[in-house]
Amino acid sequence: MSLAPLERPSARVATSLECDRVSFGDGRGICLQSDRGVFTTYRAVIFDRNFAKIGTLKLEGSPSRTRVSPDGRVGAVTVFLAGHGYNATGFSTRTSLIDMSTGEELGDLEQFTAWRDGARYTARDINLWGVTFGQNSNVFFATLGSQNKNYLVRGDLGLRKLTFVHNDVECPSLSPDEKSIVFKRRVAPRPDAWRLYVLDVKSMSDRPLDAESRYVDDQVEWLDNDHVLYAIQRPSSAASDVWVAPTDGSGPSRLFLSEASSPIVVR
Repeated sequence: MSLAPLERPSARVATSLECDRVSFGDGRGICLQSDRGVFTTYRAVIFDRNFAKIGTLKLEGSPSRTRVSPDGRVGAVTVFLAGHGYNATGFSTRTSLIDMSTGEELGDLEQFTAWRDGARYTARDINLWGVTFGQNSNVFFATLGSQNKNYLVRGDLGLRKLTFVHNDVECPSLSPDEKSIVFKRRVAPRPDAWRLYVLDVKSMSDRPLDAESRYVDDQVEWLDNDHVLYAIQRPSSAASDVWVAPTDGSGPSRLFLSEASSPIVVR
């Protein structure tokens, strides 16, 4: 993991942590790690603003997504229990919420009650992933997958409740002002047919993010209220780069940081 000033992203400085994915909020962070060997193991390392480890959680599967709430109180970790990608048939996930002050789990999202159109949703094939928090860490959004469809749900941590609010949404990311959500949507049956969309939280109307027409398999990070950061893998390469795009259609995407992934803005 490296740090870089926003005004000069190329001036990066390495830290002591090695992460598959990372997130940070108000002095607390989560670093998802893989210890590869004959028997590969996975863990989530909780660290402070000085990148010192303050806790470790063993993970039951390969790391996928993580987010820390803006107030640094709650974290979320998604792992694959089966499969290694969201375009795989029969994949299975587990998403846990974490108390960032103690490192203890607050619960598996599948233990929350789900509500759709005022009625309990009781399908047994639910997967949940891609948590994004509001400024109040009690409120969050996530993707709920069930019966070959994906939905945006709004979560209430205190009530342990999930409410369906929109269709066809994956890996949402809520803007700092909580007015917009950028998410990815499959636009064709091909494995590489995910595109970014922008959702107005008040009206629940969405539109394509015009600045980026390429395949994106990432949960974006908001640079500010009008721009998002995301990683795109290079063709025929394992390397990826971080790009920035305006969400209002005012210009094209541009390269932000080469040879990087899992961008997080420290606010």
